[in-house]
Amino acid sequence: MTRYALPSLKRPPTCVLLASLSWFLVGCQKEEITVYRVPKEMPGQVAAPRDTARAPARPHVHWDKLPAGWREEPSSGTRAATFSITGTDGKRAEVAAIGFPGMGGSDLQFVNLWREQLGLTPLTEDQLPKLVQPAVIAGADGKVFDITGATKAGGTPTPERIIVALHKREGTSWFIKLTGDPALVEQQKTPFLEFLKGLSLHMEAHGAADAPAPTASAPPAAGGSGAPSLKAPAHWKAQAPGAMQAAKYRIGEGKASAEMTAVFLGGMGGDLKANLDRWRSQLSLPAAAAAEVEKQAPLLPALGPGARIVELSGSTGEGDAADMIVLLVPEGRGTWFYKLMGDKAVVAKEKDALVALVKSAKQ
Repeated sequence: MTRYALPSLKRPPTCVLLASLSWFLVGCQKEEITVYRVPKEMPGQVAAPRDTARAPARPHVHWDKLPAGWREEPSSGTRAATFSITGTDGKRAEVAAIGFPGMGGSDLQFVNLWREQLGLTPLTEDQLPKLVQPAVIAGADGKVFDITGATKAGGTPTPERIIVALHKREGTSWFIKLTGDPALVEQQKTPFLEFLKGLSLHMEAHGAADAPAPTASAPPAAGGSGAPSLKAPAHWKAQAPGAMQAAKYRIGEGKASAEMTAVFLGGMGGDLKANLDRWRSQLSLPAAAAAEVEKQAPLLPALGPGARIVELSGSTGEGDAADMIVLLVPEGRGTWFYKLMGDKAVVAKEKDALVALVKSAKQ
């Protein structure tokens, strides 16, 4: 069986790809990539002529046989292949494959990104070897990362384990991820590792040998490129941004503090409800009803066409009361997410400053 995913002609930078990789764990971006199912050609068939003037290379995944109990599912977003697994007790797991041309980033960045998704603290470089084991992927050397933690969908921690295989081939980073109930993932680990050995992974242009190579595209600030030029208040203390962040600030000290981050994602950065539910889970809130999504993420014309604001109140995993404000601002080929989260009084006091800061980035 073969799967293809069609990427956009322009390749985003590492920070955007790392951000997209986080969505690979919790959801799919549906705006930029279409997945086609293509049957293997029979011997003697002649391919019909096609217009290949600008056909981009795309990730190609082929497998001969699925492990017992695996079922192929429709793939969308950045995924080139998706499989579901259901245990005898009804517990579920999933396998997904994705290929990123030109993906940068270190193993430590990837691992800490996945650990964050499971509510775990970051590791240091010397702790990393404990999570890594060698593996054969598509007939070549690769590595596998094994992480167990918990997600907080609906505010209730749910144990989850992920095993991510990483293989770099001809400028493309391939990630094949097994995730789900820890016991079921343990049962499926051996079949998963065997499945990895027989995969075929490569980029194919399908006749577009003369097509232009993808070029890097920086996340656009209004009227420019790269990180936005922000005019932050003097009492906002700039921090070193994380792997997915273009900017980061801290306001206040101790528990009477808040944090503001700016992140750029391609397209709309994922489904609005999925984003809303993820933010709600960070404040121990249940998922929003579909009919409530537009009400909880209303348009904010002052920040431009399509801009939205989300305001939430809840509590952190430690039980401390907390508020969150997220400003979603479409810009060029993607969306900026400005998130302010922390002590309720600090967030309320800094709301106007946050809006003013975002306006400064658009001037």
